[in-house]
Amino acid sequence: MQELFNPIETGFRWTETWYEYDGKEAEKAALKARNDRAKELKAKGYKVSKFSLGKQLISRGGIGSGRPHIELVVPVYGLNYK
Repeated sequence: MQELFNPIETGFRWTETWYEYDGKEAEKAALKARNDRAKELKAKGYKVSKFSLGKQLISRGGIGSGRPHIELVVPVYGLNYK
């Protein structure tokens, strides 16, 4: 199985007129979430391998969403386990 931890999922928030995103804090939170999950899975006896995807282009909003199209480049963290 595989799980991904994207800083946009936890650190991105729409406001009334634009958005808020603290990249450094969101990246720290995503990395911590990945590492905590890896520790949890290892404690349950799973074999876990962690990885990072480097900088990925992630977008939010856009056509049909009622929000402007926003693109951010962020690292995405992941783990595989079995």
